[in-house]
This record gives sequence, C-alpha cells and structure tokens, in this order.
Amino acid sequence: MREIIDAALQRQRTTMLVALLVGLAAGLLSRWADSRGTLPSLLAMIPPLAVIALVFRELRSHPVTGDLRVDEPGAVFFAPPRHRLGFPPVIAAWMVVVAVDGIGPLPLTVLLAATLVALVVTHWIRIPLVALDPAGVRVGSSGALVVPWDALDPAAVAVGRGGRVRLVVARPERVEPRRSGRSEIDLPVRDLAVAPALLVAAIRHYVIHPEHRPAIGTTAEHARLRQELSGGGAT
Repeated sequence: MREIIDAALQRQRTTMLVALLVGLAAGLLSRWADSRGTLPSLLAMIPPLAVIALVFRELRSHPVTGDLRVDEPGAVFFAPPRHRLGFPPVIAAWMVVVAVDGIGPLPLTVLLAATLVALVVTHWIRIPLVALDPAGVRVGSSGALVVPWDALDPAAVAVGRGGRVRLVVARPERVEPRRSGRSEIDLPVRDLAVAPALLVAAIRHYVIHPEHRPAIGTTAEHARLRQELSGGGAT
C-alpha cells in the first residue's frame, strides 16, 4: 500500500504543478487579450470556459467498479485513489487565472492567495484513501480519520446522497482525531478506484460481523468477503 500511496502523491503533485502553470499561462493570455481590443479579448473567454468544461466533466464522471486491494503485510483492505484529474487542480488553475488577470481589492486578493496555498498544500500531502483493518476504518492518508468499528451505527452504516457516501457514527467521541458532535463522515468515493456499493457493503459487513474482523488484510478473507457479498455465502 505504501508504494501506491507514494505513486498517487507523485501524480497529484505533478498534476497540481501543471495546473498552476496552465493557470498562469491562461491568466497572462487573458491580460494580453484584454489589452488588444474586442477580437483578441474573445481569447479571454477561453480560461473560464475551459474551467467550466472541466468541472462539468468531473460532475458527469461515473464511479468506477473496481475491487478492494489487499495489503497482507499491513493487514489492510484498502480503496486506492483513481487516476483522474479531480477538482483541486481545476480550482487551483482557475484561482491563478483570476489572480493574474486581476481580482480587485487587496483583501480579496489576500483571501484568494491564502485559499490557493491551503488547497495546494492539502493536495500536496494527502490523497483520497479508505482503508479497513481489524481495528476500524481509516479515511485519508496523512492525518487520517480513524473510526473504530464499535463507533459505527450498525443500523445505518452508510448513507448514499446524490452519489455521496457517508459513514454514520454512533459514538463520535471514539473517532480520532476527535470531532465531537459530528455524526457523519464523508467517504471520497468519487476519487476512489473501488465501487462505492462494494465499499459500503464491506464496511457494513464488518460492523455487523465482528468475528471476521481479525482476518481483514488476508487474501483468504478477501476471497471469503467477495463470495459473501456476491451472495455465495451465508450472512
């Protein structure tokens, strides 16, 4: 799993750098077009239209149908990130375009710059990841949320809302780092290379069947889980 995380981080960082450069080039193009008159200024419409097109494509993309991966040395089943552009680089590129093309008052410029830095830093150190181990569910890579199995609500493990999937937490005080009062945790299913329905079913299975948790992370347990979830075993 470590190799997959490192490779995914490298892809994210490269994509973000390219997005920042594209945003810079597009912003400079827009400024130049604005200074040249009506016809060239039509070129200034290219960056925002490109951002809108990319966002629309992301919203229209469908979740994949992949399987959970097995990391036997780490005793983990995990859902790795998808190879996709995603929203953060698109938003970062747009922010650079706006900043270079001129945003207006200084406070607004400072706010945009701070937001851009936070977005880039987060994308630089974290990847979308969900891992299941004998202790519970981990969401994220660096600074992951750790949700023990006994903190989840057996009656409603996950709820789908418009393509989103959330863990329903019955005991928020058991989640680390602690987030008191938060009863739901988003799973980044659109960014994972695993079928959302499979991930939800696997989590629900281990909440309801604690006797199978110690075997999580083994090839034999993965095969048993897939057979169980496909209807080939007793529930």
